[in-house]
Amino acid sequence: MGQASRKESGKQDKGELKMRTTRLRQKIKKFLNVRGEANTTEILEHVNSTMRHGTTPQQLGNVLSKDKDILKVSTTKRGGALSGRYEICVWTLRAGVLDGEN
Repeated sequence: MGQASRKESGKQDKGELKMRTTRLRQKIKKFLNVRGEANTTEILEHVNSTMRHGTTPQQLGNVLSKDKDILKVSTTKRGGALSGRYEICVWTLRAGVLDGEN
């Protein structure tokens, strides 16, 4: 299967996917640098409102939990009308991550 036909069929190669998660990580780190800390829902809303293609909650959770520069600091309870109460994670940056970048 040639490169042109792969793109037409909607499949992505690993380079495109890696670049997307790199941009996602940068966007999250800049947001947390400004905010200090934010919960998963706030981060998801920010990413999806400022990036052209956004992300899914599952992909966001994977990036947040696996990036060594992003730390889970606590959980907070949220109440949904239909789903009842549930916990949501609060995230922050590891100290000194973006000090030299901005």
